[in-house]
Amino acid sequence: MTSPPETPEQRDFERVQHRIRHCTACVEAGFIDRAMPIFQGHTGHRMMIVGQAPAFRTVETPPYSGASGRKLQGWMEQAGFPPGTLYEHFYLTSLTKCYPGPGASGNGDRAPSATEIRLCRPHLERELAFVQPEVIITLGRLAASRFLGQKPLREIVGKAFEQENWTVVPLPHPSGVSRWLNDPENQRLVDDALAHLSRIRGEHGL
Repeated sequence: MTSPPETPEQRDFERVQHRIRHCTACVEAGFIDRAMPIFQGHTGHRMMIVGQAPAFRTVETPPYSGASGRKLQGWMEQAGFPPGTLYEHFYLTSLTKCYPGPGASGNGDRAPSATEIRLCRPHLERELAFVQPEVIITLGRLAASRFLGQKPLREIVGKAFEQENWTVVPLPHPSGVSRWLNDPENQRLVDDALAHLSRIRGEHGL
């Protein structure tokens, strides 16, 4: 990962990140048994990736370090970024910072509840305020809803949304559990989204 900038803002942000890493709000509320907040990055990052929640970890590891991360890195390379982009060029975070547990069906992870997202929202808002990204990539419908409202993925993937403070490029979640990518038309939407990201990368000099 690139070294954090030596600025007063970064030092203030590191104190914020320390508080996030020691948050136990969802444990105290009875949603999860163990708090292990996972995120990575600093105020020098101009791009941010926002998912819905981290995957299961037995020890602390970087975000997106499993199969989903490999697919995500492949998408970034398709958009023209070099290998290692995730940890060099992006602030990596999610709506909720801790693994929410397995899904009720046993297939995939449980989506965090509205209350969990509300409990963790101040953390994401502080990350956005300090990092001030130019580009935000959302992963999945739930993460996209924070920036674009409640919309089906088919209505938003394949487009780039210019907002007051940043450009939002929605992607589906890269998890192998998701069946959304099995549809060839949906895969074409992902290709369109990555083409937008490639264009934005050039325009912003990223």
